[in-house]
Amino acid sequence: MEIDNNKIEIAEYKDHGLPEYTDNPFISALPLLKDLQSVLKDMIVPPSFDERELNLDWHQRIHALQRLTHQFFQPRVQHGVLEQKLSVLIRQGYIGRNPATAAFKKHLNNGYDRIVNKDINLTVRREVESTAVGFSIIGLSGCGKTKAVQKCLETYPKAIFHPELHVIQIPWLKLECPRNGSLTELCYNFFRAVDSRIGTQYFNTYCKLRVSVDSLIAEMAQIANLHAIGVLVIDEIQHLSKKRSGGEEAMLDFFVTLTNSIGVPVVFVGTPKARNLFATDFKMAKRTTGLGNVLWDRIPQDDEWNRLVSYIWKYQWLRSKGNLTQQITDTLYDLSQGVIDILVKLYVLSQWRAMILGKETLTVELIKKVYEDDLQPVHKMLQALRSGNPEEIVKYGDLVMPEVEAKLLQALQQQKYFTNDTEQAIPPLDNDKINTIMTAAELLGINRDIAVPLIDAALKEDPNLDTMQVVHRMLNLLHSTPAPPKVKNPSKKPKVSLWDQLPENDIRYIYSQRGNSTIHEAFKTAGVIAAVSDCLKVS
Repeated sequence: MEIDNNKIEIAEYKDHGLPEYTDNPFISALPLLKDLQSVLKDMIVPPSFDERELNLDWHQRIHALQRLTHQFFQPRVQHGVLEQKLSVLIRQGYIGRNPATAAFKKHLNNGYDRIVNKDINLTVRREVESTAVGFSIIGLSGCGKTKAVQKCLETYPKAIFHPELHVIQIPWLKLECPRNGSLTELCYNFFRAVDSRIGTQYFNTYCKLRVSVDSLIAEMAQIANLHAIGVLVIDEIQHLSKKRSGGEEAMLDFFVTLTNSIGVPVVFVGTPKARNLFATDFKMAKRTTGLGNVLWDRIPQDDEWNRLVSYIWKYQWLRSKGNLTQQITDTLYDLSQGVIDILVKLYVLSQWRAMILGKETLTVELIKKVYEDDLQPVHKMLQALRSGNPEEIVKYGDLVMPEVEAKLLQALQQQKYFTNDTEQAIPPLDNDKINTIMTAAELLGINRDIAVPLIDAALKEDPNLDTMQVVHRMLNLLHSTPAPPKVKNPSKKPKVSLWDQLPENDIRYIYSQRGNSTIHEAFKTAGVIAAVSDCLKVS
């Protein structure tokens, strides 16, 4: 067996201090157990930051801002608790699948019987105890639950090769539930994930046309045991509520069987919409609460929020970093409602706006305007959170964030470089203030020929407006302007008044020439219809 050492580690067995762990190769090959403080310390990922970068031009610093959206990770105590749960879940699940005992072979033999009979619910002849349990993680989209799970899983190797056992162990595998709730597509995702992880060809082998779902599930279960998958994480589980006909019950039965009969722990991750899914099936509810459910809520407005904002405030690529006031901290919470994804994106976009306007500092006014301009798609959702009304909040079970990262580069992509002819067509702007506003407008994607009259009108109304105020007025005007009505394609059908110009065999022409006759008489005279008596004649 050829092993890619870049993707698959060679097993190194360690003493975990517990006999049931040390005597099990699948467990002793895992990292040693860590206390809560060590877990949190290892999870911290500060973004790369160098004070010397503040001397760079804004168009370079705007790229550095992206580090906050992709590199930054500040763990909470909740992350440490989640890691401890997964640690117990994975190791306890392996106890019933110890390759040093007969249990592992029994699991494989049972899996083989299921494949032969193409039945995941087959009553097996070799009874074997399952030590697998599971739990669910429920929280609003954008609160960081998926990233939290990923950070915890990444503390484990992706794959481990056991030379003496000739087994490639997969400590964890994470899948995303298909949006259509298709059990077949979920199985396909499983085979793809395993192939990507260890370089196998299971997808090409098993995912063929007209293969039954029962057959796919049996193969999936066998591979889960053959490669000693420690935990199977199913993300976006709420998509099951949009299942294909009959898909939900079949998939729930499969998950229950996976944990009960095969011994693979399963973790479900989803939005509040998934709660009803677990509550409707007792076996499912019991299986997903083996280690207690995790409600991944937004950060409350307390000392934890203040510490998070204080930590992230250090990472500014603005040349004039202002002091963090309690008003700014409270404003950020009010606008983000403790949703981490929104906080980070609002913080990044506010720095970007400050660079463009030449302000180089963050203010409450600027942050609020960025929220109004760039985060409009989530305003209703956040308003529901502010209200605290459960009936309103449940309407927005999924918080869909706009692709605001793209706005960081939008200025560069949409910037217009005018030819000499174009510049001569527009009167030159000799006022320094107007030129500054004009530059900011262009960088925000407002065409020069549109911006000039807007700037002129705003300054005539109030000459004391500063650069930021003028730009905000332009943005408000553009956002409030209704879209032009769609121009319908001209119909190819001729008007009734023109039917008399159509070919003589066209029934519309015949209708136009009927005079005082009925339409039936006109059609009969033209030979378009036949008399009923003629049709009933028997030869």
